[in-house]
Amino acid sequence: MPTSRTLLSAGSRLSALLGFFAVAAVAGTLIACVLTPGIALAGTAAKQQIGAFQDLPSNLEITPLDQKTRMYAMDGKKRVLLASFFNQNRESVKWDDVPATVKNATIAGEDVRFYQHGAVDPNGIARALVQNLRGSDIQGASTITQQYVKNVCVQQAEAITDPDKMDAAYKACTATSINRKIREMRLAIGVEKKYSKDEILLGYLNIAGFGGRTYGIEAAAHYYFDKDAKDLSIGEAATLMSIVNNPDKFRLDRKENLEGAEVRRNHILAVERDHGMISAADYEKYSSEDIKTKITPPSTGCETAGTAAFFCTYVQNTILTSPEFGKNPTERRANLYTKGWTINTTIDLNLQKKAQKAVDRYVPQKPGAADVGAATTSVQVGTGRVLTMVQNKTFRPNGAKPRTKYSAVNYNVNEKLGAGAGFQPGSTFKAFTMIGWLKSGHSMNQSVNGNARTIPQSDFYSSCGGVGGQPWEFGNDEDEKGNFTIQEGTARSINGVFASLAEEQDLCKLREIAQSMGVANAAVERYSSGKKKGQIVRNEDGTAKIAPLMIVPAMSIGGASSIAPLDNAVGYATIANKGVRCDAIGIDSITDMDGKKIDIPKADCRRVQPEDLMIAAGYDLRNPVTGYNGNGRGTMSADRLGDGRYLFGKTGTTDNAKDTWAMGSTTKVTTAVWVGNVTGRANLRFVYSPHGCNSGTAYASMRHCIFQAVQRTMNNKYGGASSWPSPASQYVSGGKAIQHADARPQSKPKPAAKISSPSDDKPDEDKKPEKKD
Repeated sequence: MPTSRTLLSAGSRLSALLGFFAVAAVAGTLIACVLTPGIALAGTAAKQQIGAFQDLPSNLEITPLDQKTRMYAMDGKKRVLLASFFNQNRESVKWDDVPATVKNATIAGEDVRFYQHGAVDPNGIARALVQNLRGSDIQGASTITQQYVKNVCVQQAEAITDPDKMDAAYKACTATSINRKIREMRLAIGVEKKYSKDEILLGYLNIAGFGGRTYGIEAAAHYYFDKDAKDLSIGEAATLMSIVNNPDKFRLDRKENLEGAEVRRNHILAVERDHGMISAADYEKYSSEDIKTKITPPSTGCETAGTAAFFCTYVQNTILTSPEFGKNPTERRANLYTKGWTINTTIDLNLQKKAQKAVDRYVPQKPGAADVGAATTSVQVGTGRVLTMVQNKTFRPNGAKPRTKYSAVNYNVNEKLGAGAGFQPGSTFKAFTMIGWLKSGHSMNQSVNGNARTIPQSDFYSSCGGVGGQPWEFGNDEDEKGNFTIQEGTARSINGVFASLAEEQDLCKLREIAQSMGVANAAVERYSSGKKKGQIVRNEDGTAKIAPLMIVPAMSIGGASSIAPLDNAVGYATIANKGVRCDAIGIDSITDMDGKKIDIPKADCRRVQPEDLMIAAGYDLRNPVTGYNGNGRGTMSADRLGDGRYLFGKTGTTDNAKDTWAMGSTTKVTTAVWVGNVTGRANLRFVYSPHGCNSGTAYASMRHCIFQAVQRTMNNKYGGASSWPSPASQYVSGGKAIQHADARPQSKPKPAAKISSPSDDKPDEDKKPEKKD
């Protein structure tokens, strides 16, 4: 008596056979009529079948296949692959790159009469029918052309971005139904009218799935055997083509599949032997071999980019957020992962490795007593090209637990481009306060009140609002007292001097100056009220909107907003470029599969500030390097490189030395360095690095060590001028009238401050905590 399992098997077989008979009956009539148009139609049923068949779509739109996008960087004269991005791991090949071993194995395994029959094989249908009636596995008798049609359908379904629509389309392409088979036949006939057999076979080899995300014979050869398809042996070719029969069942990266794959391979080899494609000796040789793979996973995502991993994420996120690459995030991601672009980046891998070595030496990746982070980025003046971008962490795309050596956050960029939200810039922002002072009609040799004090909010002015609240109390790092010239205040980074400069300006104009030069808030804007409170504000193209810099008096000394090192570098590079701002770019070029150039974000170099004003700024910012009047009291005196290049810059230290900065530039390259707390609020003047340089061993000094090492390598390659133009006299000592558009309106004149004698306090090498809001 048959068991229930036997009955079920018999029922399933009967159902499949009935379906197959239906297809065969319809196909027999249709094939005869379509391929032999002169045949006489007999009977209403036959005519209805032909009419219905001819009404089906016959033109298959063959869209471009998903291709792998590759990102490259230069290491000297050598181009190096950083990362690849793909949904389907595919490398399309041309006909001449497919060896006979692969072509023969494909025909033997999938459609041995491929070159003798049309799009649909009547003999194949009959043969399959006999096998099915004899109790063998149910066979579909699909030709290679029909399989190609099905794969094209699946490919197009998987390209649909809407998940529900994609699922429905995929099911329509793969449904076990008579209608799907008949539609497939009709399309196959149309394909063979338009394309040659060789073209169809090549299309099939490039589109076929080989398990997981591996598609096409070339990617399969690389993944399973670590070689090009043209180098596959007879046995290897047959082994790979065994997979397409059932990619999940026969994929070779699962040990449990190898036995079944070997049986399928030997069947293919036997067909090749029986049809004269290989000799009997070849069959004996290759059918007796064990399957020996060399699984070689493809480079995928930024994790494979080594020291350039975080830079890679910056480029990746640039593509995902730039309108040049698509009208919305979904489209941009689809383009990156399917178009097969070649991305050539700006990074210099030789300099990148040296910068990484410096960062890791002075701020180790694994946290010690404090969770200290470090980041540095260098930008080429006049082009905006990012030359290096490193930090003291190993990239891990899924993030990591706090206080480890791993991170997914790029410290060098803003929240939109790397998930970080920047850091308070401290005194590095004083450069822009000084520029605002000069632009509003004042000069460097004027003296102002440099005392620590409490200033009412009413003493400050902003034409766009934002000023108000409690009085602002601040201190001086070395407890400096008295009046100071702007040059000495810049050299010694005296908070009281810059508070006085802020009192004489329109703070709204100060923000405009900084933002015009590229110094933006690193944080994205969020809704402050309503149902969307806390959610990110987005632009029309779906990208996050960057918040404007906050307007408060403390902004004059680098309080309030956070800034990314890359944006700070762009601001200082604008000074070095004498008022012409070039946006940071990480991409030199992108080409598609045909070598056609793709539009990319440009540096868009344009004048944002007057040249003479920037010359004056670069002159004043020399004082932190050499000290005012060359007296060695500058905050960056430890960063003198001694190579004859004109260097200007500024340090920055936030409250309790939570974050520390060193900003510096020659006329060719600008470097930003940040060292600060990743988690916690340790005072970095009292936490020590395993290594130091001539600035000391406290982590607050490591910015100097890193800056020296990085900028020295930049100067060795890119050089820089040995001198800087002299500023116009009105910026130094006043005299000639200057446009006062950026000055605050004066309700009554303020008494002139007297110049006091220089303080005897020591210079700020590692400053005491600044008091800020």
